[in-house]
Amino acid sequence: MKSWPKHSSSKAVWDSFMTEPQQIDTVRESSCSDAAQAFLARAKVLEPVLHAFTSIDAERLLAQARRLDDLPGEQRGPLHGLLLGVKEVYDAEGYACGWGTEIHAQRRPAKDSAAVASLRAAGALVAGITVSTEYALAKTGPTTNPHDANRSPGASSQGSAAAVGAGLVPAALGSQTIGSIIRPAAYCGCVGFKPSRGLFDGRGSMPLSAALDHVGFFANNAALARQLATVLQPDYAWNDATLPNGVILLKPWYSDRIDASVSDAIARAARRLSASRISVEKASLPNWSGEAEETLIDTLLAHDMAANHGGDFDRQGDKMSSRIRDYILRGRELTPASYQAALNERDRMAEYLDKLLEGRVAIIPAATGVAPLRSEGTGSRAPQRLSTLLGQPSISVPVERHQGLPVGIQLVAARGSDKLVLNLAERLLETNAD
Repeated sequence: MKSWPKHSSSKAVWDSFMTEPQQIDTVRESSCSDAAQAFLARAKVLEPVLHAFTSIDAERLLAQARRLDDLPGEQRGPLHGLLLGVKEVYDAEGYACGWGTEIHAQRRPAKDSAAVASLRAAGALVAGITVSTEYALAKTGPTTNPHDANRSPGASSQGSAAAVGAGLVPAALGSQTIGSIIRPAAYCGCVGFKPSRGLFDGRGSMPLSAALDHVGFFANNAALARQLATVLQPDYAWNDATLPNGVILLKPWYSDRIDASVSDAIARAARRLSASRISVEKASLPNWSGEAEETLIDTLLAHDMAANHGGDFDRQGDKMSSRIRDYILRGRELTPASYQAALNERDRMAEYLDKLLEGRVAIIPAATGVAPLRSEGTGSRAPQRLSTLLGQPSISVPVERHQGLPVGIQLVAARGSDKLVLNLAERLLETNAD
């Protein structure tokens, strides 16, 4: 297995690569083998600083690429030759998929998770396994932000977002239980899509909370996001180009301060959409939305963490961070009645927001600001929590830059209206390019 040295590459070489991303969506003029070789060469330069991957198996990757090159044209899938990063919480046959914890560092699944299997069947190449935080929840990994190595790449899907944001791969699988797709996408400057809960098959991925887990991904453009979504859920009407009846600027329902770089970007995006004849209005959520969402997430997550990872705690709890241990201990104190009450309240809130958003899309911050310094943590979860708790589809769209760092905004729709956020994301990026 190929491993890259953990020293820092020169700033001049790093800057030259980051100035010209050289991203590859699917193989068109070059062969899959050429694309794989280009990825390996680029990773050799960037990975000593970026640390987006836990492992890159060069021999396995090149062997996969040669097999794809040998396929006749009529047997090639819609993602033929697409280089894909796979977050280590998804099983990928033969790779070490360690869930971000030393307890499972040696896990080598015998078969692919459902998401990886679907993408491979469509022609995607697994470029490597990307870094997750501990159990996709706690202790952060070594990954840096592709736009400033001193800054955070975001939450648990940090490796996938950084790999796409750096142009190492055009797409990568991520997961979100609180904010782990939307926030990293905003910080790393790529599209991050979290569908309605349950739309994509989560079998073969690490369970954190059945009530909160979402399968999702990162892509370097909205059109590729649509391709990936179509492969992961072919029964959904992704090609329906319907735009929302209007957009809603939701007033922040949380106390965390929003930086002017984000609020200004939202205002400018709204003006562009209004100029393209999409109506814009403002709205506020009821008082329950602030503290209630955090309490409900904490209850659901603690209960499910105890159920899913309590065995690890009993056997090797000394290898867990205090945050993971605390969740499991709190979860063991919860009664079935309190868990069900949390689910009932969650469903009531979801129905309210679905009605508010019916046929429309909310524009809210993807993060409270640009990527913070790594020493300051991974940033606020406040803007991402509600759509995760309630299971609504959301997408983070990179719309601007502030002092050289990406600024993303988040689009949210009612459950089942996933196409609306994708369609509006494409329109927003089109108007941004005008």
